Amino acid sequence: MMASQLTPRFVAQARRLPFFLVAAASISLALQLPSGYSQNGREPVTPATSGQTVNDAAGVDALNPGTGSGRKPDAAVTDTGGANGSQIPDNGSHAANVKTYGAVGDGVTNDTAAFNAALKSVADAGGGRCLVPKGTYLISAITNPAITSHVSSNVHLVGVGRGASILEVAGMPAGNFLFCSGDNWSVEDLTIDMGDYTPSVGSAISCRGNNWRVANCAVVKSGKWGIAAFGGNNWSIERNYIRRTVPGARPPTGAILVTAAAGVWSSHGRVIDNVCEGVGITISGSDGFVAGNQVSRSGSGSGIFVQGLPSTHSPTITGNVCSGGSSGFDAAQGGRWWSVNGFEVWAPDSVICNNIAYDNDGGGFAIGGQNSIVIGNKAYNNGRGRHGYAGFNARINPARGTSASHSIFIGNSAYDTRYPGSDATQDFGYREQGSGLSDIKHIGNDYNRNRIGPAKSFSAGGQMPISPEMKSKLKALADDADMPDSARRALREYLNR
Repeated sequence: MMASQLTPRFVAQARRLPFFLVAAASISLALQLPSGYSQNGREPVTPATSGQTVNDAAGVDALNPGTGSGRKPDAAVTDTGGANGSQIPDNGSHAANVKTYGAVGDGVTNDTAAFNAALKSVADAGGGRCLVPKGTYLISAITNPAITSHVSSNVHLVGVGRGASILEVAGMPAGNFLFCSGDNWSVEDLTIDMGDYTPSVGSAISCRGNNWRVANCAVVKSGKWGIAAFGGNNWSIERNYIRRTVPGARPPTGAILVTAAAGVWSSHGRVIDNVCEGVGITISGSDGFVAGNQVSRSGSGSGIFVQGLPSTHSPTITGNVCSGGSSGFDAAQGGRWWSVNGFEVWAPDSVICNNIAYDNDGGGFAIGGQNSIVIGNKAYNNGRGRHGYAGFNARINPARGTSASHSIFIGNSAYDTRYPGSDATQDFGYREQGSGLSDIKHIGNDYNRNRIGPAKSFSAGGQMPISPEMKSKLKALADDADMPDSARRALREYLNR
């Protein structure tokens, strides 16, 4: 099976972005996808077996997307033992160990004060690392945030690995668990256990500022939101595992939320290589990069939802897998039926490339942003909730002035593996929803082998020439070695006309 990886063009783009962390030297800035993301077959998202906890030694490996895909774990996330259960290299910067400030880490003692004191000491020193050795640290939930000392500019909260350094909330949170703000900070190699509580507001990790990153963390028994980013530039949420284990309320709940703070939206944010179970990802902002994420069993909204204007434009969504989105009948919402798509993208100028959506109760891909490039994606066995869904759905929202008009679909495939059997559920390969769509081009797509037919409601396409900007993007994609062969051939034939 061919691995779905970041295109060379976009990998280079991600690497060019400045990222000024002063954390451990072992932190890698290379943003690559694991080799396990397949474009040619189902890749079940099963980081942990049923009933397994992140405390188990086997669970630590299972919850690390890197260890299962050929990537070697960073040296900084390896628990190497020592007097306090870890040996975290200092690298010459100021460091404060939470155990030095009285933390016990036995899962019984309230360690909140020790974390507040250790984080404050690092901030007062102008930055450095707050070290969290192996252990389970109980944190009270009576304040918002639960840990009142913020992770602030140049402060790096660092554990010894997921499933080793565990922070556990002691009750219903009053709001955020951990609040991070400023520039050049990081949170890495920790597990946060939110206890299946769903507060009215807040997240496990709340993020603001520029040039920060949250990496290789786990949020288990997730409540409201796992990781939430509010504005800021050039940040990264990568290689995290987020799991919601109990049925939740209607939206908004989710694994990762990217939204605004005081009217300021994100720019050049990166959401990469995260594994999300039971909850999905919601993205906004300009020039975002969403790559290599695996989302399974999202219970509301979409597996990956990308907002539209005025908040969001020009995102790149590549190499992601969304599966098993589950829908239902919601009596609390006036008897409304709701369904879960794999992907839902309303932003204009989107590049949606090399993704997979399968076994979702709604459609595979819903596209509602103008001038979007939808290329080399696969959608199969969707529409499980009820009839009428397609692998690819072009949409229009007149109230918001957005639609999929002037978009181009190249080398995509949509099918039901059970066709022509009576148990097939994906009705169409392609469908247009709403009147007023125009100039949508289809080149080299395979919309066959669906329950009812290939397509429903084609608009008049190909009447307008593509813009120079879109043509430049298409030329770059044509040279991408990781693009599916069928999509690359169709694209080159189109460009050579």
